[in-house]
Amino acid sequence: MNASISLDQLIQILTRESAQCDLLAQNIVHERDAVKRLALQEFNLINQARTSILNSLGLLKEELDVLLRALAERCHVPAASRTLSEILHQAYGTQAEVVLQQYERLAEKARAVKQDIAVNQLLIKNVQSFLMRAAEAYRQGPQEDELYSASGVRGTAAGQAVMLKRKG
Repeated sequence: MNASISLDQLIQILTRESAQCDLLAQNIVHERDAVKRLALQEFNLINQARTSILNSLGLLKEELDVLLRALAERCHVPAASRTLSEILHQAYGTQAEVVLQQYERLAEKARAVKQDIAVNQLLIKNVQSFLMRAAEAYRQGPQEDELYSASGVRGTAAGQAVMLKRKG
């Protein structure tokens, strides 16, 4: 395995990972928009796209792991110190800085995506909580003396679309 070919391979893998990370960020924005609009019909496509992106990222990670393991063995990097930076410095010296900078940019993207996913999880949790409270309030139903028709007359039975709950 030629060192320059391996460096090119590392750069290509990191570039592809970065592109997949960008796609994942777009997917998360689409999900957030769908949650805000309560567009439930869009979630299946969003989740299918996300699964595809995550599968691609998983395959890229495996590819990167195989390449780094081969480099570590070729450069005789001990297992205890097999970090990306150590392997790159031993294999490529100063050329490693370019790859490490690219890796740092990718890591920053990944952290931002992770934070966006957490925001979406919180948003979804809040919507679920709101819907659960609304469903519980609907199940309990108001007392007869708290119901009014659309015309304002106190009623003993009213349809859910026309009842108003008395305040105070």
